[in-house]
Amino acid sequence: MLNDMNSLLHIYYNGFSIGTEVNYIALIVAILIVGFIFFFHKRHHFMADSIDLTLDTRILNCTYHVERNYDNLEIAHRIYTELVTRKAAIPIDPDQDVINEIYDSWYTLFKITREEIKTLSGKSLKDDNSDELVKMSIDILNKGLRPHLTAYQAKFRKWYAEELEKEDNLGKCPQEIQKEYPDYDELIKSMKDVNDLLVQYSEKLNTFIRTTK
Repeated sequence: MLNDMNSLLHIYYNGFSIGTEVNYIALIVAILIVGFIFFFHKRHHFMADSIDLTLDTRILNCTYHVERNYDNLEIAHRIYTELVTRKAAIPIDPDQDVINEIYDSWYTLFKITREEIKTLSGKSLKDDNSDELVKMSIDILNKGLRPHLTAYQAKFRKWYAEELEKEDNLGKCPQEIQKEYPDYDELIKSMKDVNDLLVQYSEKLNTFIRTTK
């Protein structure tokens, strides 16, 4: 009889232990499920946010409603880094800067921006998650950089290369020589307009990157 009671107690306590363990595991699973639901809800909420970026310059005046998804943030950060580490988003000083070097920097920026746009995922393009950032970047290229480079770059580079070969210019610094360009004042005015656009573009990208919602 005593053995039977011990057996029953053993079964009862084992069942209680197993039941408690099952309940504990179920509780952990429930917490994990709730955690995942909360995480993906916050992630979706973050990715659904958008921010208005307004460019207000002589060249371009437009507002873009850019979605703050991860693709856009990564691309914006890479373009922003290129802008602020080149002679692009840094104010031009005609007395110190060399026009040829600025053109080299702008041309590289043009190529890099175009490549960044090309790296956008098919999903972002399909869901229109990056259309406003793409539009903004293309406007910078096609309405800002391209018109100036088309109008001035080739003519200036040809003139400058020829001037460097002249004996009268031997010993002169590049800044002195470039000021002799026949359309210098007009060129510098146009360059400053593009530069203002690029500076503002970099500021808006930085705002986009740093904004927390």
